[in-house]
Amino acid sequence: MTPLLANIILVVIAISLVGGILIPIIAILASYYRKMQRDDMNATLKMEMIQRGMSADEIERVLKARMSPPAVRHDWQRRPEEQKSRS
Repeated sequence: MTPLLANIILVVIAISLVGGILIPIIAILASYYRKMQRDDMNATLKMEMIQRGMSADEIERVLKARMSPPAVRHDWQRRPEEQKSRS
């Protein structure tokens, strides 16, 4: 094996090891950062609602509406009878 080929193989192995370690670490850090941003946004929203004088029930209702997924159905999700009524 030539020294050039051995060096190339070592570089490829080193890049693979570093990438295999860094990618999961970056993914974990990014998820924690995103959770931190979401918590900060929720805290800011709650503080603004408290400053506006909203009651606890109103704040709870807003937060539930904000957390629930949108009620949108795509055409491929519709039942056959719903598709016929749209035609």
